[in-house]
Parts: sequence; C-alpha cells; structure tokens
Amino acid sequence: MDIYEISDFRTGRDESGVNFLDPAQTFDIFKNGYVYRQALYSRLGFDQFGDRLSDNTRVLGIFENIVPNGTTQLLVCTTNFLYEYDSGTNTFTQIVNAGSAPALGFGIADPADYVSGTTYLTKTGAKRFVFTSHGMTDVYYYDGTDVRSFTLDNADYAAPISGALTGAIKVFWFGERLNFIVPRIAGSFQNQTILFSGIRDSSGNGDKFNVPGSGTVIADTYENMLGALILGDIMVLNFDRSTWALEKTRDVFNPYFIRKIPSVLGTNAGFSAVQWNYEIKSAGITGLISTDGRQSKRFDNLVPYFTSNEIDGLNFDLTYGGFDRVTGQFLFSYRSFDSQLTDITQDKVLAYNYEEGTFSIYDLRFSVFGQTDVGQDLIMNEIYEVNQLSWISMNTTEEIMNKIGVEAASQKTLAGDNYGLIYEINKDFDDYFSSISAITAASSAVATISGSELKIGDRVIFEDVEGMVEINGQIATVSAASTTSITVDIDTTLYTAYTGGGNLSKLISFEAQFVPFNPYRAEGRQCYVSHLEFLVNTHVNGFTVEIFIDGETTAFKTAQVVSSQTSVKSREWVTVIVNQEANFVIFKLSNESSSNQTIVTAIRIHCDRGLLTSG
Repeated sequence: MDIYEISDFRTGRDESGVNFLDPAQTFDIFKNGYVYRQALYSRLGFDQFGDRLSDNTRVLGIFENIVPNGTTQLLVCTTNFLYEYDSGTNTFTQIVNAGSAPALGFGIADPADYVSGTTYLTKTGAKRFVFTSHGMTDVYYYDGTDVRSFTLDNADYAAPISGALTGAIKVFWFGERLNFIVPRIAGSFQNQTILFSGIRDSSGNGDKFNVPGSGTVIADTYENMLGALILGDIMVLNFDRSTWALEKTRDVFNPYFIRKIPSVLGTNAGFSAVQWNYEIKSAGITGLISTDGRQSKRFDNLVPYFTSNEIDGLNFDLTYGGFDRVTGQFLFSYRSFDSQLTDITQDKVLAYNYEEGTFSIYDLRFSVFGQTDVGQDLIMNEIYEVNQLSWISMNTTEEIMNKIGVEAASQKTLAGDNYGLIYEINKDFDDYFSSISAITAASSAVATISGSELKIGDRVIFEDVEGMVEINGQIATVSAASTTSITVDIDTTLYTAYTGGGNLSKLISFEAQFVPFNPYRAEGRQCYVSHLEFLVNTHVNGFTVEIFIDGETTAFKTAQVVSSQTSVKSREWVTVIVNQEANFVIFKLSNESSSNQTIVTAIRIHCDRGLLTSG
C-alpha cells in the first residue's frame, strides 16, 4: 500500500515509501486558511486597534512617519482627516486642519482615491509628513501640530513653471527629492508624468519645482500610470498595460531616466502594488503580476482567472495590497463580483503565501493595510494599568495568556475599514469581538453590544451571558445590524431574563479542499483509499472531514477529526477510515470557530491501485 503525505519541506519520495506532496499543488479550494512551514492553519482573527476614528469615514491610508529623533508616528487618513495614534491612551487623535487646509475635511468622494504619504523633513530638518490623493484638491503636510496646505501655507514652495500643483495620485521621498506621481498641474492630471523637486537643502530647494535639478520625467506611452512603489534604488511605475522603472543618474540636473520593463500585463489597481523580498506584486484585470525591476511575470498560475472572474470589474481599482510578516503573505483586499455589501468597499482578501506558493480567500472587510511597531504591547505586570477593554475581568480577555510578552512586540500588520476602525490582524482567534449589555426576550433576539461593524449574514456565537444562560454557546446569524446592536435568529421568548455580562464574536469559517486525488490515473486504474491520518495539535478543537467520490456533490462519508484530549503529547495522529474505491476522491476539511485555530501538521493518505477506470 502506498502512502502520500503533506508535511515537512520535502516533495517527491523517500526510502520509507512515503510520497511527499507539495501543498501548493494539493489544495483546490482554500478559504480562511494558510500553509506555514508546511503545516495547515485556519486563519487567525483580528482585534480592534485603538478607538474608532471620530469622523467614522472610510480609512484611505495607514502610514509610519519617521521623526528626526528616530521614533515612529502612526498616522491614519480617512475621507476627511488625518489622525495620530497615542500608544499611552490607545486612542487616535484627530489632527486639526489649519491654514488653507479645509476645516470641514478633505471630502474625498471616490472610495478608490486612496491617500499616499511620505516622511519629508523641512529644510532645517524639522518633522514633516507630506500627503495627497487623486481625490484631494491640494497637497498637504503635517508638521506635528496641525495639517496645512503644502502649496499655500509653505513659504518654501515654488510651483512648476507649467502651472500650479494641486495634487497627485502618489508621493515619495526618493533621490533626495520630493516626487509626485501623476501630478495635477494647472488643473489637469499628467497621466504619464513624474514631477520632482530640487534636492532638499538648507535653502528650501527640496520644496521648489522651478529650480535647477527639478522637473518632470514623462514615459513614452499613452498608457495611464496608475501607481508606483520604491524597490531598492529604483522606483517601479505601474501602468495599466505595462511596467516601467525610474532609475537614478549621477546628473543632478537630469536625476532620472526611465525604461520599460519586459512585461506580460499591467496593473489596473495602482494601490494593489506591494513590495516584499525584492519584488513588487500587483493586480491587473487579466492576472496578478510580479516584478523585480528587470522583468515582470505572472505569479498566479494556480488561480489564473481569479482577477477576471472573482473581482468586481466595475470596482477593480478598489483593490488594495499589503503584506503580513507573521504569515508571510501578500494580501489583496478586493470587492467580490457578488458582494452583498450595500456600500462601495471591499469584502474579501486574496492571500498569497510566497514561501509556500499557496493562495487562500479570506472573509475580511478591509479597505487598506499598513504596518507599525507602536501600540500597546501587553506585559504581565502592566495588564491592569493599560486601557484595555477586554481585561475588565479575566474571563473576558481577548488576549491569550501564553502570548502575552515580556517585552515590546514585533511589527504589527494593521488594516482599516469603511467605517473608521483600525484593526490588528493575526490577533486572537475571532473577529469583531463585542461586549453585551442587553438581550431582549423576543422571537428574534436583539443584543445591545459595544461598538462593532457586524453585518447582515455574519454568524456569531454567544458566551458568558448571565441570567439568559440558555443562549450561551449558541450560534446565530445576524439579520439586522447597527454599530451598537444586532438582531439574530434565536427565539429567546422562553429564556431566563438577561441580567448582565456576556460577549459575542464573529465565527471564522475555515475550508481546505483537495484537488481530485488518484495517483494511479495515468495507469488507467481507480484508486482505493484505505484510511486517512491527520497529525493534529492536542490543545485545539477538531474539524470536519468530508469525502466525495467521482464528482458527487453529496459526501460519501463525513467524520470528525478530534484529538483524544488525554494525550500528554502536543500532537496526536487521528485516523479516519475510508475503505472506498473510486475514479477519484476529494477530501474537504472544514471548521467554524471563534476560540480555536485549526492546526494540521501532516496528512497521510493510505491508498492502493484499484480496478481499471470506467473511462
């Protein structure tokens, strides 16, 4: 009998007769899960980071601003305002728009008009953050006190000779200069242009666009430039049908030259571009593209039609890219073609694990991604000193006891949403955790909750409720929702009256489905599967395995994979008997949980040659 195993770092066959399968070639459907170091995991949850931004509008940018003393500021921009994070109070403070900046907010109308920003010190080396957007009517800066117009309130600014600068789609500090990608000059966007200032010096030339050493670079194409990103010593420019590189020269008067990178396709969502491991990956309507500055190629061979079939083509430019260092994943937040959300925002995330070569779809409603190393890092002797809502009592905490550090945590991956909330991802095991303050006795119970963005159709679980204890452990579907209450499909009319406490969480639904399995197909034979073995962690809940044969839509067999819970080992092999022969077999693993992560370290398929295939 043959054994096929998914585990370890090996593929091929070893001396013990085990065939090692590559996870990237094993899973056909992958939702809310990922492969890391060849083990299979369900997705971790996320937790609210700080308080809700006061204007409750769409988050359009998350930034790290490096100040002259070497510390880092976390800044967030919404439709209307820029905010600064205070790690002492775990809150975001709205920064006042002063001078010529619009007092009532930027008023960005298009949800795809994301904000771009860069640290760019003043001529004296003082703190400054410069930012802009296609949807803004100007370029702005934050000096540590308030937000002002870069062009109207900045005494060092000088406009380009061709006209006033009033915006751009992106801005970078690159080549000792301030660079605007697709600038709006004299009222019109220059779709193939990079505008750059003079070299930053003590005379203020870094803010001037009419001095020697300043100017424009124009790509020799009529394609639209949709974005850009810095990759080492070059700037990669994303066009809708190609990719270009902006490189530095040694001529201070002509500081750049531009060249086209051999490319198979372009980038249709400029803010989908994200850099990691000396590559920039981005999304085009006809595929996902990767470039290292020398050539561009597709990296979506496992999901070749994903961007054309799964992403809403009418809102493709909403797609936003990020990178999660915890799981080693590129993240592309997008609006699905069958989105049920009534507002224009994303509802899914495509996760690509570049180390393992696997793709997964996450059920996440994030508008943008960002990184930070600031925030409240829970240390045991500070638990009762921090402003952390979930630590009101020990049994309501969202933090995991053995995950509480003794020193500051490493870089965090953040995400914003359409409703003025920031989240830290890969945190705890649930989504949208909320405390409960009331539950009605009704045919469809209404729960009053702490501020959250649960939506109709979300599945939630109730826990630690006092009085109405019958509802504890019940899973419900949300039928109506606001930020402070939800209606669920649970009839509580005969339950004990609610007296206090409790919380609820959105469930994470994990699914991993194999490609049709029959290693003997080329020999014209069916496959007989004797049994499956799963190496699972003993401290977590189990999962369901469904077995389908020959394309049937109803499972031939369903079994629960659960550790005995009596083993003293950290891992345990669990066996599922199959005893079935077929032309091909499909295995589907699934779980729905708010409190435990599914972890499968190895899967073994015990099989043998069967009869000749039927066709």
